[in-house]
Amino acid sequence: MTEYTYTNDNWPDYETGSHMEWCLTNGLGGYCSGSLVGSLNRTHQGYLVAALYPPTHRYVTLERIKEYVAIGDEEYDLDCSRIEKKGNITEYDGFVYLTKVIYDDASILFQYKCGDSVTIDKTISMKRDSNATAIAYDIVNHTDKEAEVYLTPLINFREHDKLTYRAVPKFNVLRTGNTLSLVPRVNQFVRIDLAFSGGQYNERNVKYESGTVLITQKELEEEGLTSHYTPCEVAVKIPAGTTVSYSVLCHVVCSESLQGFALLQDAGDYFLETRDAHKIFRESRKYYERLADRASDRVYKSNGALSSKAPDTPDETLIRLALSADHFLSKRTSTGTGTILAGYPYFTDWGRDTMIAFTGLTLCTRRYEEAGQILLTFAHYIKDGLIPNMFPDDTSGPLYNTADASLWFFIAVYRYIKYLKDDPKVGENYLRDVLSFIRKDIFPGLIDITEHYIEGTDYSIHMENNGLIHAGSDLDQVTWMDVRVDDKVMTPRHGCPVEINALWYNAVCIMEYLCKIYGYDGARYAELSAKIKNSFIKAFWNDARHCLYDVVVYDASTDDYTFKDLSIRPNQLIAISLPFSILSKTQEKSVVDLCMNKLYVGPGVRSLSDDNNDYHGQYRGSLAKRDEAYHQGTAWSYLLGSLVSAYRRAYGPSKDVTVKLESILEPILTHMSSEAAIGGISEVFDGDSPHRPGGCYNQAWSVGEILRAYVEDILPYR
Repeated sequence: MTEYTYTNDNWPDYETGSHMEWCLTNGLGGYCSGSLVGSLNRTHQGYLVAALYPPTHRYVTLERIKEYVAIGDEEYDLDCSRIEKKGNITEYDGFVYLTKVIYDDASILFQYKCGDSVTIDKTISMKRDSNATAIAYDIVNHTDKEAEVYLTPLINFREHDKLTYRAVPKFNVLRTGNTLSLVPRVNQFVRIDLAFSGGQYNERNVKYESGTVLITQKELEEEGLTSHYTPCEVAVKIPAGTTVSYSVLCHVVCSESLQGFALLQDAGDYFLETRDAHKIFRESRKYYERLADRASDRVYKSNGALSSKAPDTPDETLIRLALSADHFLSKRTSTGTGTILAGYPYFTDWGRDTMIAFTGLTLCTRRYEEAGQILLTFAHYIKDGLIPNMFPDDTSGPLYNTADASLWFFIAVYRYIKYLKDDPKVGENYLRDVLSFIRKDIFPGLIDITEHYIEGTDYSIHMENNGLIHAGSDLDQVTWMDVRVDDKVMTPRHGCPVEINALWYNAVCIMEYLCKIYGYDGARYAELSAKIKNSFIKAFWNDARHCLYDVVVYDASTDDYTFKDLSIRPNQLIAISLPFSILSKTQEKSVVDLCMNKLYVGPGVRSLSDDNNDYHGQYRGSLAKRDEAYHQGTAWSYLLGSLVSAYRRAYGPSKDVTVKLESILEPILTHMSSEAAIGGISEVFDGDSPHRPGGCYNQAWSVGEILRAYVEDILPYR
């Protein structure tokens, strides 16, 4: 497993340490997160953000635990926060006692030193497949005096994207032994159980605290203040010259029958031994060690030829990406199957993001069972030829406003079959069962999508006379460049977008491929794919600039085009990186060269060239300001996958190309340990230097596409 280690050189001040974040997950959509120095800097943070209806309904319950140390007359406040009251800011700089932080995907360890002789190791981890977080304290007292550590839990019950500055939740509380149970009055079917392995309770300090400053929310031009409830303080004594282990467990219970006082009375004492939290850490670590072994235990291709074994030394980059990939895989209660969360901390499962991230997160990590479940989840929700664009984080139904998610579904299915066929460790019986599963549960959905795209479906999606796909009208935003600010469509791409039609061509080719596998007549698809390819070249090739137009508008009455968008955007890279090629080698090279020159900026690929009048180089400020830049120059890390694959296709298998591709990915791999979220890959970056990260601090398709490109386009050619 990979360990990311930081010392106090990495947090010279509060602001620097607060902007570096970490996140642990539980496989249900719940998570545990904070900053490198222990402060809260955004609303989407807490030691236990529970998914009450996995992977949705995410609520912050235990925000964090404050620690205060007394050794005789010496006092050390480890709290790291900013508190605002009546315009005055009180600063708590407990990070000055913090000496080391170690993160390894399974847990995070904070090491504190109080004076010369008392050290505290604080380790946090989540229990797998459970809305539970464990916190362990290992305290060493080398002095000749008794030390006391005071622990103060900060409790809340709020949606993870909401603040409670002006309305702190109220709770009904019951203490049973060493367990404190709290039922929020706003949801009587939920109980928060907070268990301690001993200690002395002090319930006189029960209070509501308000005014915690969240600096990231402030930077987003929001109020940025929150409040919480402190139900107790627990004192732990550490005798002179001893070492004490201590455990805290927070667990959220959701009941379908009991509520309110009855649910509270049903609570028991979660009796904890002093090292029970360490048991959860060990289980989590073993889980991630197995994932690392599985990802490494693969047969590599070398210039297209199968090798008999993996390298003797596991590839560190592969393991880092494979472990990061796990955080996005989740169970979905509504279907009883699996899904992919689009990004932390904001998003749930989105169709487009899932299908783009699918190959990297599941196939490159050899998690074939989960891959099949994810395909089944989205096949279940096909409606009028569309798979959902997104599942909201509430009880409302899925939204279908996307033209490309359904087409990416074909790519995911095709790669699923190809990876299984190319993996010699997959048995014939398993492969036969998978092909049977695809024919029975997935192929009918692919037929439904194809027919609806030909005949027409919602959001003005239909096939033109020349075989190309038209999508969008009015205020629709149905490609991945989908921002609308009020009634202003920021990237109007109505007509025939280039990547939609490259995906459409691939979808039809995949239907022909599947017909051959299952013995069906695929002549119709072969004829249609030839028609699409001919029309695509005629419609999209810009002979003057040797690249592809971004969008064309087709007039059936004249069999000609009334508009061709000259904007230099990365969508043409997507067209080249897909399984079935549609351009000549010469055309591919010129597109790749242009995008490298105009769009590549290190940690990402710009969404618009900086010589365009609509270019916005900074993704900052309020939501409206960020939306104006989102697809108008902001650099996207997931597009590095398309760039690497397009470059490999255009320039071939040489060693020099491999070295070039490794250099392309170097900045984003460095980013994983140096900024934003430890071990994660940010969603976007400023188009302007120094390319500051923004958006989700760990994005599924960013990790997935970089992992896919690394496995497919770099590892086989070393």
